[in-house]
Amino acid sequence: MQPVTRALWSGRTLEVHAPGTTAGELLLLRALQVWGAAGALVAVALVVALHRVPALGVVVAVLVYAAGFVLLVRATRRVRPGIRTLTVTVFHGNGRPEVHGDVRLLEASLDLLCLVEDAVRRGQVSRVEYEQVWGQVWRSMPEPVVRPAARSRSREVTPRRRSHR
Repeated sequence: MQPVTRALWSGRTLEVHAPGTTAGELLLLRALQVWGAAGALVAVALVVALHRVPALGVVVAVLVYAAGFVLLVRATRRVRPGIRTLTVTVFHGNGRPEVHGDVRLLEASLDLLCLVEDAVRRGQVSRVEYEQVWGQVWRSMPEPVVRPAARSRSREVTPRRRSHR
């Protein structure tokens, strides 16, 4: 959830992973989300640790930082396309809030997931039943927009114009 900013916008985003996503895959996805900051801290620590040879420290830090992204992106390649997100933003600047996004779906999904999670904690719902509800919420969310792969211009054949003389 994002609070209202100077720009007078606030937002909420629900991210739901595909049913069957394992705890290990979720951990890798979370690591990818935080690697920007965590990797920077690791890189700074490497530069400090190798302060006697600063050039080597910088090279190692950059390589480790980049390698972290490469490895995490590769490790999550199968799972990332199955993530569905729903974002609702609100503009608070024209006298009354302007809502953008499917508020009903967001609130219903959050309510359902919170209720079933509480039921799991109390032992009233099995993990399988929880997974079924999770799948129901995931299926109700809009599918991600798939962008077509970019084509290389070098392979593209441009049609020749015919001249009528």
